[in-house]
Amino acid sequence: MEAMSMEGDRCDFCLEGRLRSRQVREYYRAGKGLVVMERVPAYVCEKCGERYYEAHVAKQMRQLAKRAPRVKARISFPLIRFQEKRALA
Repeated sequence: MEAMSMEGDRCDFCLEGRLRSRQVREYYRAGKGLVVMERVPAYVCEKCGERYYEAHVAKQMRQLAKRAPRVKARISFPLIRFQEKRALA
């Protein structure tokens, strides 16, 4: 059975934009860590950017995230802790 496409459907989040099929970079929490997945098929609202995934894609992302500790490809990035500067009164 073939899944129905969401292409062109109205966004349930903003109720204004239409969904378009895209491949996205997804930042997925895995336990205490973060997994970055590239080329994830999604439907993205052209107005607000909300993302929608077909059930089989969401399931596969969960399965891939569980394998994160065994993945050899790693990336590093700078981490900046935001500290708000308050005006002196």
